[in-house]
Amino acid sequence: MIDAIAATQANQNPRASTASDASNSSNSAMQMEDFLQLLTSQISNQDPLEPMKDTEFISQMANIASLEQMQQFTKGFETFADSQKDMVAQAYLGKMVNISEEGQDVTGLVDSVEKNEDGKIFVTVGDRNYLPANITRVSNP
Repeated sequence: MIDAIAATQANQNPRASTASDASNSSNSAMQMEDFLQLLTSQISNQDPLEPMKDTEFISQMANIASLEQMQQFTKGFETFADSQKDMVAQAYLGKMVNISEEGQDVTGLVDSVEKNEDGKIFVTVGDRNYLPANITRVSNP
């Protein structure tokens, strides 16, 4: 039913279809404004002989609020996971590591930990940078 309402609304309002195309390309997640727009369309196009119950509206609003909170939680958890990777890489400082990269094994002391412009973490052994994921063994010097 929502698809039919959205299609009807897009046919009646060409600006709405352009706006929905833009929002789909920039962000596939449904925003609160999108939900309210659908709810308004649903109310205005409902069958007068069988109107929607207020409990259904409340349920839909609770579902969208829950979805929005889950999205915020996911973003927060991703940030937390990234910071954990940074902290783990720093734990390699001053440690002897074995690194397996491109079929070669390298052993050496981690001199520094660097983060490049892309946000990737590298450990420096000798004069070369390596990804921490390639470390196979860590020991005290």
